[in-house]
Amino acid sequence: MTKPRYVIVVGIDYSSASEHALNTALSLACSKHGVQLHVVNVRSPLDPPTASNGAPAPLPPLEYWAAELSEYVARQIAAFQATPDGAAFQHVHTHQRMNEPAHELAQLAADIEADLVVVGTHDWHDVTRRTLGSVAEAVTRLAPCPVLVVRRKVASPPLHAVP
Repeated sequence: MTKPRYVIVVGIDYSSASEHALNTALSLACSKHGVQLHVVNVRSPLDPPTASNGAPAPLPPLEYWAAELSEYVARQIAAFQATPDGAAFQHVHTHQRMNEPAHELAQLAADIEADLVVVGTHDWHDVTRRTLGSVAEAVTRLAPCPVLVVRRKVASPPLHAVP
């Protein structure tokens, strides 16, 4: 099988930031012929779900999360295709992984020889980002290809020249 002309990996965590990243990746995929889109969600094994009584709940099987991801991506693609810019997608793959998100995104990009990784970023700044870390920042350091970090456009005060 010949490699498609362009392979895009997009990481999602079901947040509004990652939804924006997925929509950006879909728009980019429409702009090129033969694009292969890989949508990946990474679950952290460090945050097991808890039952209503506060006790650790058993983790759902990876297959459950994979099905959830496939259904989510199908809904997002259908919504995108309903827009004026929407187009049909022939090469969409979903990947459900467990571990550290930045490493898994970068590893998938390496495994499939991606041309681009698209990730969303939350509007966290300064202390919060340093304390929590940033998946987007780590992906930019680890990925074997260019990384597009997308965020929603926000109104900001004008930048002042530094004296």
